[in-house]
Amino acid sequence: VEGLPRPGEGPRPPTRLAVEGVIRVYDEYADGLLGLEEYSHAIILYWMHEAGEARLRLHPWGDESLPEVGVFATRFPSRPNPIGLSVVELLGVDPPLLRVRGLDAWPGSPVIDIKPYDYYDIVKRPRVPEWFERRWREWRARKRYDEVAPWMGPCEC
Repeated sequence: VEGLPRPGEGPRPPTRLAVEGVIRVYDEYADGLLGLEEYSHAIILYWMHEAGEARLRLHPWGDESLPEVGVFATRFPSRPNPIGLSVVELLGVDPPLLRVRGLDAWPGSPVIDIKPYDYYDIVKRPRVPEWFERRWREWRARKRYDEVAPWMGPCEC
């Protein structure tokens, strides 16, 4: 993974979702990218190699006004098995390179797998906790996600 800022550098979420990055696939796997260019988005699984020691409980986004929850109820990077997941917009597929927007991984993060984003991955009306819904509405009111990642958010259907 290249082109994304390290933690504490550059834009913070959700603005960092607007950052374009590059994923380089090992040459021996480049043939596996055939056909991916027909999709608008992909799911990227990666290893959060600099995540730090696992925590089992925390306040989401470090915000003490939010309830303490278990790490598995968050996307916090410091977890027992630090696997990251991002849904990215595919900007270009030029094997062995993928140009993407929306990858929330640090430079040098090893990519574990790449999967096309398709109808099997859409949940029209997911249930989320009240604190998450409140935070989402705050971000939406400030147009943060609508401007930087318009493909994200609950289905309006």
